[in-house]
Amino acid sequence: MGDPTFLSEMQERFWSVNRERWFRRMIRWNRQPPSAGFFDSYPRFFSTSATQSSPDRLNQRYRALIQSNADIVAGRSVLDIASHDGRWSLAAHKAGAKYVLGIEARQHLVESARASMREYGVPEGQVEFVQGDVMVELEQLEIGRFDTVFCFGFFYHTMDHMPLLRKIARLKPTSLVMDTAISTRLGSIIEVRDEAIEHEGAAAVGDPGNPARAVRGYPSRAAMELMLKAAGFSALRCYNWRDVGIKRWDDLKAYYLGARVTVTATC
Repeated sequence: MGDPTFLSEMQERFWSVNRERWFRRMIRWNRQPPSAGFFDSYPRFFSTSATQSSPDRLNQRYRALIQSNADIVAGRSVLDIASHDGRWSLAAHKAGAKYVLGIEARQHLVESARASMREYGVPEGQVEFVQGDVMVELEQLEIGRFDTVFCFGFFYHTMDHMPLLRKIARLKPTSLVMDTAISTRLGSIIEVRDEAIEHEGAAAVGDPGNPARAVRGYPSRAAMELMLKAAGFSALRCYNWRDVGIKRWDDLKAYYLGARVTVTATC
């Protein structure tokens, strides 16, 4: 008999190759113009970061991350983990959040975020940013201060998934919104990879043994859901990217292939 693990890996590789081929054909056959959206009114964010800032991608992500969660953003205090250039902090403010705090490790992105708030007329004190390590800064925050927590594009840049979720849960928010790359492999697994930290879209803190590189973990969807539930989050709702009428997928490949997901959870 064959090795079950080997057979499973071969099957996954086969399906991965076929998904990729189908995606390329679909893009080639179905060329569509970009759709207008929220970030067209805030074009500064198309150039404040080197990390996937195409207008169509940002507008579609706005619909998934902010618009579909309007009921847990409007009138709420929001914590934006790994807030990058402040794009989602501004989006939360414009969606009616009463206060937003962004935590970002890279100082130049914090400065850029603050400049964007000034340019777009955000009243002082309504959207703020602190520079620091997320895992450290979370420990300093008061319990009950935030209603909703954003964790966008960060979960797969760490191996400390459970410590991170426990630190979030300690704050006792009512909701957590996550947008993360995942492993598409079957079962409850975490794919471990490493990355150089110099690019602003990578982990900001290197490993002690090699400070120029960081180890990151891509949990499968099943593993992510287990970890969320273990940390006290329930009522998981996954945004159905394939069923919201998107016509142009050029900049949304990972979502189309199921390699990136958007999940809203209740604490």
